[in-house]
Amino acid sequence: MLFIINPKAGNGVTEKRWYKEIQPLLAVKEIKHDHVFTQWQNHGTVLAREAIKNGEDFIVAVGGDGTFSEVANGFFENLKLINPDCVFGVVPSGTGSDFIKTAEIPKLITDAVNILEKGVIQKQDVGLAHYTNFEGNPDSRFFINVADTGLGGDVVDRVNRTTKRLGGKMSFLIGSIRGIMRHHKSQTRIILDDDDSKAYDFNANMTCICIGKYFGGGMMISPNSVSTDGFFSIITIQDASRWRLLRNIGKIYDGSHLSMPEVKEHPLCQKIKIISEDPVFLDLDGEQVARSNTFEFQILPNNLPLKVAKI
Repeated sequence: MLFIINPKAGNGVTEKRWYKEIQPLLAVKEIKHDHVFTQWQNHGTVLAREAIKNGEDFIVAVGGDGTFSEVANGFFENLKLINPDCVFGVVPSGTGSDFIKTAEIPKLITDAVNILEKGVIQKQDVGLAHYTNFEGNPDSRFFINVADTGLGGDVVDRVNRTTKRLGGKMSFLIGSIRGIMRHHKSQTRIILDDDDSKAYDFNANMTCICIGKYFGGGMMISPNSVSTDGFFSIITIQDASRWRLLRNIGKIYDGSHLSMPEVKEHPLCQKIKIISEDPVFLDLDGEQVARSNTFEFQILPNNLPLKVAKI
């Protein structure tokens, strides 16, 4: 196994955790491995891509959701898998770690390492986003959990600029409250599967394109998502006032927000286009990547070989 480690994940504790907990555990289990630390944003993508081209067939990301997403992006080149048989594993050591909740990978390091050693391979759906980046250039990026436009991207920006010392749930809750207080809605159209009969116009707080169930440090944004069914679950929050969002923010943690009239769960789809009247933020797996008016997403069904406990 090659372990790609983000030493700054988990508010800076992951490097110590690697040497004090993870590496000794691998030694006890006699698991042969190499490791490398990321040094800058998206370095995990570069490291994974180079390793796969050099013949590596089992890569493990150590960190949080951003690290998992970076490394997963390195499995691809020219919008396709470099080696379809290369296995992806994760050891959680981040602030949020929402991806592991849907995949049912434990947060306890000993259990996560046991899955690397004895688990089974599950083909995970992967999303591909097309957008205009902050430099004004066309860009594309894969995501493995949740993409969202609008309020979510603003919240992520606020959270990622904090220390996250309060942990994932509290950091994202505080960031959400601050984001709601300054958030502005935008008139939006979404088109599902390139079908104009599946077009919806609304005043958007947020549009979520979901493979997994959770984001934002434990918020169950999409309770009905299945990460292996080959479809996006689309959740929109429409024309909700700041007071309404603040008063009901707790509902998103158990999925009961779906009962609110402002929250819509749209038909499953494999493609979605979002056209916003005003520029809005785009967040992919907890990382803000763009602010633009138009976004397109497509799903790659059963694509990424992920090591899990059971199928």
